[in-house]
Amino acid sequence: MKTYGEVLKNVDREEIANLTLDLVEIPSPTGKELEAAKFYAKFLEEAGLEVQLDYIEEDRPNVIARIPGKGEGPNLMLGGHIDTIPIEKCVSPKIEGGRVYGRGACDMKGSLAAMAEAAKAIVKSGIKLKGDLFIVGWVDHEAPIGRGAGPKAIARKISQGELKVDAAVITEGPMDSVQVAQGGMAVFTVSVAGPPQSIHTTLVPLRSNPILWTAELIKEIQEMDEELNRREWHPLIPQRPSLQLGIVRGGDFFNRLPTAVEVVGTVRWDPDEDFQSVKRRFEERVKRLEHRIWHEYDRTVNISVDMVLVRDSCEVPRNEEVVKALLKAVEAITGKKLDVSGSRAVGDLSIIYKEGGIPAVCYGPTTRTDKTAHSDMESVSIENLETISKIYSTLALSFCGVKG
Repeated sequence: MKTYGEVLKNVDREEIANLTLDLVEIPSPTGKELEAAKFYAKFLEEAGLEVQLDYIEEDRPNVIARIPGKGEGPNLMLGGHIDTIPIEKCVSPKIEGGRVYGRGACDMKGSLAAMAEAAKAIVKSGIKLKGDLFIVGWVDHEAPIGRGAGPKAIARKISQGELKVDAAVITEGPMDSVQVAQGGMAVFTVSVAGPPQSIHTTLVPLRSNPILWTAELIKEIQEMDEELNRREWHPLIPQRPSLQLGIVRGGDFFNRLPTAVEVVGTVRWDPDEDFQSVKRRFEERVKRLEHRIWHEYDRTVNISVDMVLVRDSCEVPRNEEVVKALLKAVEAITGKKLDVSGSRAVGDLSIIYKEGGIPAVCYGPTTRTDKTAHSDMESVSIENLETISKIYSTLALSFCGVKG
């Protein structure tokens, strides 16, 4: 179709690379996204989009940009997060060997650049869309600091009708499949407490030591994990649901009885469950363990659970129009027929789908053999960014429709 060609020729590979580098050179760890958000908003405004900064709190704005349609077709949102994990020892920003390097290049400033370029190419072509195309960058994604306040604010605007969006593509994730399923994840902190004051360990038997009780807790968590391992895996997610341990801390001296021991870990679940059911099951198991320790070990035991949701699970039906349209757009640009997939990585799919109430998918520039997010050598392929930018523009034309 001639219309598509007119847009695709405007997708500038060098500009995508340079915009990615510009964004990477602006540090935007979670909580400090302002400068990057303003830079991104300025680029989109200069590209011809209507732009607003929507502050979720002081100095932390979401970027909402729009190519207005004619009100005759469905509205599409391309979106992703502006914040990154801390820079730490990550390689310095640079372009080298067909890649952009630096913190956030892969996760996910390259994707922000690709979707911005897709929108710019449409504006530059002079083609008018029937429906609106939204380009959105949000803050507060990266755990553990980020709790999804940015995407939740966008989802709330969508569900309340303030932001009129019919479907969304989160531009993060696999390039060799279209992600429609996401496993849930939460962080649990279990406190195993005993007497309120610490005493010399010669004054009590080992059975009265919270460290020993914590060993029983860890065995219980292992048993829960083994039970999950015996379940059939979700057909779209290539990892099983699981429990995992990250931190065990307690005690302050070799011969003093600890007053409490803390265990921190993660739990991940499938789309057929939700956070509340997972939390309830975990708490019930821990409560039964507490009763057993009370009877078998020591009656001073007190075990408490705090579980914080990072992201809930979800699965978007593969027959949704945005799924079918994206698969067709990929084939049109790459010649490849892809299938749908799922992931256990922490993403914003469930927020946009469940809280926003619209069908959504994830599709980005990474492949199974090219994932560098959060690494010290984080980078992204410029060729992949150009390809997905062309896919996004093709999708926008087909999904929103083109005014004759």
